[in-house]
Formats: sequence, C-alpha cells, structure tokens
Amino acid sequence: MPDRWLARALLFLLPTNARRELFEPAGHDLQIVFATRRARLYSGAARAALRCWYVIKMLALFADCWRVVVTSVPDLTHTTDAPSTPVPRKPKERFAMVLYYIRHALRRLLREPAFTCAAGLTLALGVGANVAVFAVVEAVLLRPLPYADADRLVILNHRDQGTGRTKEFIAIGDYVDIAERQTIFDGFAGYGSFPVTVFGAEEPYRVAALQAAPGLLEMLKARPVVGRSLTPDDSRVGAGAVMMLGYELWKTRFGSDTSIVGRSVTVDTQPRLVVGIGPRGFRFPPTAVADVILPMTVPAQAPAERKSNWTFAVARLKSQGTAQDASRQLAVISHQMETEHPRSNQGSTYFVVPLRDALVGDTKPALVLLLSAVGVVLLIACANVANLLLARSMGRRREMAVRMALGAGRARLAGQLLTESLVLALVSSLAGVLVAQWGARALVGLIPKSVTIPGLMDVRINGTVLGFALGITVLATLAFSLVAALTVRSESAGAALVTGSRATMSVMARRATSGLVVAEIALATVLLVGAGLILRSFAGLLSVDPGFRYDHVLTLNIAVPADRYRDAGARDAFYARAFDALRAVPDVKDVGAAAVVPLTGNNWTVGFERPERPVQPGEHPPEVGWQVASGGYFKALQIPLVAGRLFDDRDRPGGGKVVIISEAIQKRFFPEGSAVGRQYKLGEQLMEIVGVVGDIRRTGLRDDPRADLYFPFESAAPTGTNLFVHTSSDPAHVLASVQGALRTVEPRTIFLETPRTLAEIASESVRVTQLVLWLLGIFAATALVLAAVGIYGVMSYVVRQRTREIGTRIALGATRHDILWLVMRQGAMIAALGTVGGIVAGLAAVRWLRSLLYGTSSWDPVTLGVAAAVLAATTLVACLVPARRAAAVDPARTLAEQ
Repeated sequence: MPDRWLARALLFLLPTNARRELFEPAGHDLQIVFATRRARLYSGAARAALRCWYVIKMLALFADCWRVVVTSVPDLTHTTDAPSTPVPRKPKERFAMVLYYIRHALRRLLREPAFTCAAGLTLALGVGANVAVFAVVEAVLLRPLPYADADRLVILNHRDQGTGRTKEFIAIGDYVDIAERQTIFDGFAGYGSFPVTVFGAEEPYRVAALQAAPGLLEMLKARPVVGRSLTPDDSRVGAGAVMMLGYELWKTRFGSDTSIVGRSVTVDTQPRLVVGIGPRGFRFPPTAVADVILPMTVPAQAPAERKSNWTFAVARLKSQGTAQDASRQLAVISHQMETEHPRSNQGSTYFVVPLRDALVGDTKPALVLLLSAVGVVLLIACANVANLLLARSMGRRREMAVRMALGAGRARLAGQLLTESLVLALVSSLAGVLVAQWGARALVGLIPKSVTIPGLMDVRINGTVLGFALGITVLATLAFSLVAALTVRSESAGAALVTGSRATMSVMARRATSGLVVAEIALATVLLVGAGLILRSFAGLLSVDPGFRYDHVLTLNIAVPADRYRDAGARDAFYARAFDALRAVPDVKDVGAAAVVPLTGNNWTVGFERPERPVQPGEHPPEVGWQVASGGYFKALQIPLVAGRLFDDRDRPGGGKVVIISEAIQKRFFPEGSAVGRQYKLGEQLMEIVGVVGDIRRTGLRDDPRADLYFPFESAAPTGTNLFVHTSSDPAHVLASVQGALRTVEPRTIFLETPRTLAEIASESVRVTQLVLWLLGIFAATALVLAAVGIYGVMSYVVRQRTREIGTRIALGATRHDILWLVMRQGAMIAALGTVGGIVAGLAAVRWLRSLLYGTSSWDPVTLGVAAAVLAATTLVACLVPARRAAAVDPARTLAEQ
C-alpha cells in the first residue's frame, strides 16, 4: 500500500538515533505513523479521505522529528523577532524554524478539514488536469524521436502553386535532380511503406515493408544486428533481389535463427536473399512497422516521365543548416527544374518540414489548445483558493495581531503564510498526480485509433512530467500566497486587537478578492467562447453532405496470394467470383471495390488535358484528383450517376480505355455541354469518358468537393484492394457471412485490417474536433462552476460585512426588492467587468482555434452572445442566495447585536 510505503520511507529518512530515541520509548507515536492501516475498515471516498488525513499526520510528525533532531530547542512558538536589534540565527536554527513552519502548516490543515477539502480538492483537480494533458504533450511533442539527432531530420513536401495543395511525396525525376543539386543536407533518401505477403513452409502471412533508398539506413544510423545492411548496389536497376528482416519478425517468425541470413524468402511473387537483420525496435516513420526492409530502385538519371514513381523523401540537415535555409535552397532548385521542364514542373515548389511536425500534423494545435485551456482552469482554481485564504485570514486577524504585538516581524509572519500555502499546494499536487495518472490514460483512450502519431501509445508520468507538476505547484503557490500576504499589515497591534470579532478585511484585500473574481469570470468566458466556436464548427461538420451515403456500408481491406494470382486474368476472375458470392449473401445489396477509402486523406492528383484543346507547349496541365474504382463502388456508396454509364464487363482487360469524371470536371473543362463520349488525354494515351458522377469529399469533410477522375478497377485488378459492401441491415451482423463468402472463393484471403463501417470512418474523420469539443466543454463547465463559487463567496462576504447597513436600510423603509437589487447589482457589476474582459481576451485568443474551426467565424456573434448569456445566468444564480439572505435580515436583531 502506498501509505505504508510512505511511512516506512519517512522512518528510513530519519537518523538511526532519532528513530531509537523518539519512537521506541513511545509506542503511541509509532502507531500514529502506521495508523493508515485502520483505513482498511472503510471503503470508497471515506477510505481515501482517511488515508489522506493520516498521510498529512505522518508528514507533520516527520517534520517535527527533524526539528528536534536539528536543534535542541523544543518549540519555537514563543521565539520573537526584534526588528530593532536583529540577532543572527545559526543555520540549524533557521532550518528548525522552517521545519516548525511545515509542521504547523500540516497540523493547521488537519484542524481545518472544511478548508483543506475545499482548497485541496480545487487545486488537486486543477493540477491533475494540467499534468494529464502535459503528459500527452510531453510524449507527442517534447520526447525525443528514436533517432540520433532527430531534430535535424526533415521531410520533403511540394506545393502546387496552381491549386494550393500540399503533398508529402516527391516524383522520382525531381528526386534525382534534387539529390544531385542540393548542398544543404548531410543525407538525402527516399522511402515508402506498403504491405507484402511472405511465403514459407507455413501459411502465407501479411507484413509491413519499408522500402529504403540508398543512404536511408545509414542516415538513420540503423545498424544490423546480424549480417549486413543494404548498399547502393542493391538499389541499382538489374541488381539481385535482396532484403533485410525486421528484428521483431525475425524473432517471432524465424525463432531468432541467425542462419536465415544467406537464405531466400519469397516476398509476394519474388524470392529474395536475406542479407541482414535490422536493429531491435527500428521503424521508420516511428508510427509505421518495418517487418521487412526492401531496397528502392533509383535510376541513375531522371527519367523522361518525371512525374512517376512517387516516393517520400527524408533528409538530414547539416550541423549549420536550418529548415528555413533548406526551404530557400529547394525553392531555387524548384525554379531551375521549372525552367528546364515547364510541362511537368510548372508551379511546383519544394520545401521541408521538420520530421516531428510532419508526423504530428494537425494534432499539435489541438494539444496546445487543450494545454492552454487546463492552464486557464488552474488559474481559476488558484483564484478560488486565494479567496478562501482571504476568508480564512479574517479568522486569524486577531492571532496575527497578538503575534505582532509580541514582537513577531512581518517577514516571519509572511514566511509562515508562504510555507502554509506551499504545503497546501504540495499536498494537493500529490493528489493531483494520482488524478493525472488516471486522466492521462483516459485521454489517450479517447483519441481515435486513426490518429497515428509518435509517442501517443507511450504516455506515462515520468520525470519530465513530475518536474512540470512541481513547477506549476510552485507557480500556483506564488499566485495565491501573495494574496494571503495582504493580510499581514504594519497597522497598530493595539488597533487590531480592539477590532476583535468585528474586524473587517482591508480595502486592498477587498479589492483583491473582487479582482480575483473578475479574473475568474474573464477566464471562464474565454473557455466558453472557445467551446462555443468548436461546438458550432462540429455541428457544421456533421451537417456536411459528403456526396455519398455511408450508412450501412462495410469496408474490408483484403489481399489474395500473389503467387496464385500473378496474371491479370486470374485476378479478374477472382474478383468476378468474389462479387457474385458477396451479392448472394443475405442483406447484401451492392458490392464494389476501390483503391482508396473516402475520408481518409488521400491526395492523389493527375493532369487533365483535352486532346482537342492541348496545353500550350511548356505549360503544365491542371491537376485533378484520381481514384481507381469498380462500377459497384458507385452503387455501394450511392454516388449519383449524372450522365452516361458506370464501369461494367465491357471495361475488363482487352476492352477500350475509358474513364469516368466527376461533375466538377465536366463544369470546369466542358462548359459547352455533356462530356460523355469526349476524350481525355493521359500522356500520349487517349481515353473515352463514358460517365459523369456526382462530386464527393474524398479527402475529408473539411475539404471542398473534389474534381475527380475515375479509372476502371475492372481493367487492371490488383492483388489487394478495398471492398465496399452495402447492406440492408446492420453491417456488423453481416460481417461473418461476408468473410465466409470470400473464404469460399479463396481460402487464403487475407484481411489486412479490421473491417470497419464507412460510418465509423466518417465519425473518425471528425473525432479530433469532437474530442477537443468535449474536453474544452468540460474545462469550460469546470471554470464556470469555479467562477460561480467565487461570485457566491464574494457576495456572501459582502452581505456579512454590510449586515448592519442592510438592517439600517430596512429599518428606514427599504423593501425586500430594494435589498435584492442592492446585492444583485454589485454582483452584476463584477460579472459584467469579467465578461467584457473575457470576450475581448477570447477574441484575441481564437487565433489558436482557426485550424479547428469550420464554417464559422472567430467573431461569431451568436457564440459571443450565448457566452455572455450563460455568464449572466450563472451570476444570477450565484448571487441569488446571498441576496435572499440579505433581504431576510431582521433589522431589530441586527441593530441590537451591533
């Protein structure tokens, strides 16, 4: 049990003599240390509260023991500071005084359970939420990537200036030219990831392959544990087929057999010689898996068809180079290639993105936003604790006056108050770290599985996170301890003693507490505005028409053994039988296939050119999106056919070259009328347009409908594809029958990924926005509750302080309505100041939300109006109870007591 471990640890930290002298003669003290065992008799919240109670007792006793050990002075309570004749203190005495402050603070927390629970719980939740979110931020944004000098690794991107679209891949012709001309990189290499099938003595299995260009493994310092690495000779045209096995695959599938090096393993349809075993845990990118590593064939010179064989590319900056320097040099090279090859490179500009930024993508602003939001919640929590300290200070006013009258200096009293605040913050932070341990796991569990970013599955409370927790604890202490110090004033001790129970808070303290509540309301307003804008955006995304129907559509990513389906005819026959078998399954209405699943971020483009209207020499044809799909794909997704026909048996191998275009292409390139029967030019090949279909949002719900070009799946069926099964009932109920039907056609059909419904994919495409909405909404609601508590506390104090005035007003004829309005007006003024300040601050802060907003402006008047209305209602509710209490004051009794 953690409390028993803490008790033993505290005993161990005491000197041996102290343990023997302090605990062995007095067995009751030892029982106090181990008294947490009695907490077993309770359950739930009572047990947790009792344990916290005994932990505070243990810490107080531990501090007192060290005080006795350090100095023989038994009690420092009556020690006085004489400002006029300061006496230097020995280090031991100063240390003993600090220990006394700590012991005193812990025991005060035990004597004031209501204050301890209210302040401690407020701080624990604030610190816990901050630490939980920071744990995710640390794992994703701050933790070093698993490569040497990873901060110097960059990914090449290129932007089409005509369309404004950015792509993460690079054409092979440009790759060769950039590799020859660049001088800013220490290393430059291409890579790719795709699934392959491994054949052996057992049943074939599907694995993830990393295709590596020359220099990639050396640049990443990935040294083999057995055998050799890939060499430039392995990537040359005509070189022998070789491969490396990933360490994990070698261990699980090959039993860590070193003799596998030098033997052949069949991958897809080709035997490959195993030349080495990759290092343990190696993968690139970090979110991918490298079960096998294959050499990438790179031509010695740029091919004539430059925009082909697209690949990803990574580079390592030289020690003196920066990403900005690299982007500037690539812009110069891009201009050179545009001048030399205008038809293929016109308007194409290359630049670099740091590896971490490329991997994290749009998740970074969402995480920064959430960290900022929980920081706001912590500030509000600190403001509430400061107000609690100010309220408690009224009960200690006489105590402080007595101590000052006896000679205690302001510095000593302020030091004691600071220590009390620090102890409160540290105890609360310990509980907050426990909250964060659970909260971090819950937060990761809410993030959609489709979000693949490094470190996300390895979120933990490590040293960095604990250092952050300690840092915000110290800052929180400073935030509310300064307010507590306002109660220590240099006024006459006699005057303070005379005030007695009728003591009131100073003007400065009253202004401070009101200012804190104004700040709470302003911060809560900022969160309300942000949550409102995200809510409006999420509602807009849900109302977007993607151009197809995703209800009752099941998606399956499948592959068939490549050795049995090497030629196109065999693959075509397989899919014909598979589609027939699937259509025979009960509740299946339509079946189709396509290379890409909609709403998964695909950004493939191809040039579009009409043969009768050729692009001018030296110009680059405009880009449109493209997809490979079967005729059943449009039926399964209910994409409307605008004109012409869909793909059918006429488009199988040996038939004519045909394409289908989207309605956006027809409007853009065929303004004179229907495009059916017209021709499309792809390179030197002419293809007939046989159909026009509706526009869809293929990359995501946030993107505008694309101008898409569809090539027939029937003409060149691959060994692996995505199937789309439209059902008349719940797809989950049909899944087993669908898989069984495919197995009857080909028993060795491989299901590459877990089958999902298209509705789930559509939901995941907005899951990040939904997660931010929920969390920001929770934080905003928490902030609103804390602000309401702050308003209630301030107005209750105001009513107590003005009881005599209110009684006098009633005695002079003031009505109940007058008193209600008197209190409500003061609360409304505080709320109005906070709301106006919060709206101004919120408008300044919404620039962090722009990447998450959709279909709404950051100046949305509806959101601002609703936020103001919610704050007004909250203020009304928070002020109502104190106002009703004020209206019920008995003037006769009040005036008599005063």
